[in-house]
Amino acid sequence: MTAGPAGSIETPSWWRRLLHPFVIMPVVALLAVGIWWFGFHSSGSSRSASGSIVAPQLVAVTSGTLNSTVSAQGTIAALATDALSFTASGKVTAVNVKAGDKVTTGQVLASLDSASLQASVSSAQASLAQAQAKLSDDTDAGASSQQLAADAASVTTASDSLTNATTALGGASLIADFDGVVASVNITVGQQLGSSGAGATSVSGSGSGSGNSSANVGTGTATSNQGRAGATATTGTSTTSSSGQINVTTSGIYKVDLAVSSADISKIALGQAATLTVTTTSSSSGFGGRTQATTNTTRAATSGQTTSAATAQGTVTAVGAVASASSGVATFPVTVAFKADPTQFFVGGSVIADIVTSTTGTVVLVPVRAITTAQDGTRTAELSTDGTINHTKTVTVTTGTTSNGMIEIKSGLQVGDKVVAAGLSASSGSGASTGTGSFGGGTSQSRTGQ
Repeated sequence: MTAGPAGSIETPSWWRRLLHPFVIMPVVALLAVGIWWFGFHSSGSSRSASGSIVAPQLVAVTSGTLNSTVSAQGTIAALATDALSFTASGKVTAVNVKAGDKVTTGQVLASLDSASLQASVSSAQASLAQAQAKLSDDTDAGASSQQLAADAASVTTASDSLTNATTALGGASLIADFDGVVASVNITVGQQLGSSGAGATSVSGSGSGSGNSSANVGTGTATSNQGRAGATATTGTSTTSSSGQINVTTSGIYKVDLAVSSADISKIALGQAATLTVTTTSSSSGFGGRTQATTNTTRAATSGQTTSAATAQGTVTAVGAVASASSGVATFPVTVAFKADPTQFFVGGSVIADIVTSTTGTVVLVPVRAITTAQDGTRTAELSTDGTINHTKTVTVTTGTTSNGMIEIKSGLQVGDKVVAAGLSASSGSGASTGTGSFGGGTSQSRTGQ
């Protein structure tokens, strides 16, 4: 190091050369690579430790049944909805329910002022009696055929008037057609209703209805209201509180409409049992009508859903014959009806339906991880000869279908045998493994019993 002008200290030439970009940049790059390498292998070692394979273990050969299932996801709807509206005009004199109330079949929910309607019935009855009397008198008097024809026409007209008046009187009450719960009430006491045609009324007063709604009632089915005088039933989608003056829906009785793939629809039939499982995810990935394993434990491992989700049992009530296509994929509509706890199943919620398409008898089962498949397709198991993992022999087995990490043994093992199963990943715990990937396609099943 040498002193420069004015007493400054001159930087050595070797240091200046070291700071030159052509020297310093490669050094920095080398340091960066080293840091990355160290961090990568450290994290890799950590992952290896957390995902290490535990030792093989002995497992018992068991027995159980395998259910072939087709799974699809859908939205819960009320099994039936009843959109009630007055068919007569008049002043609303009583509204006996509010949104959320439970009702029973035949219960009067609301009424109109029926005094004028009753007077119309009485007048029509008198007119009919008069027309009938004239026809009888003219017949006895030997009146001409033309007169008798005119008298008969008068009787018909009077009879029709009485029918209409009686129907209008019946329309002065809204009556529940089934046990259920009130979804919405859209009229108020004192409201003046004016007729706007058969089966409908319009609001002619200043009131606009209470608009109280407990829930969207979803897609409903036809009810007997269409055949009852005094009210009309609305079917199809009923998701607004304005579909009827009083809307009633079933409680605890639901349906779910599913889209089943063309590959699976031939397996679906009326009356088949189904298990409905509540899911909090809106994604249908993995459940778009595909045939697959259905137990909750498997879903928890593959889609992150909770194993404590509420379940219910249902029945296939409709299988559509006409397909619809979305993004080039054809699906068929299938409806499953079910009863469930209304505190756990809600209209508008999402469920996965597992439809049982066939059930095997009791078969011998072992975990898939206890079976080894050779390149030539031969499958073997390591059978314990003394009840320990230390002494085993290799036995050839014949297998059948797989389900939720279990595989059917047709020959080579029997219930009570103990076989060696490959160790699970430490990070996977004791969760079930589907294991279907090692044994090829076919219909997946769910296992019951053991």
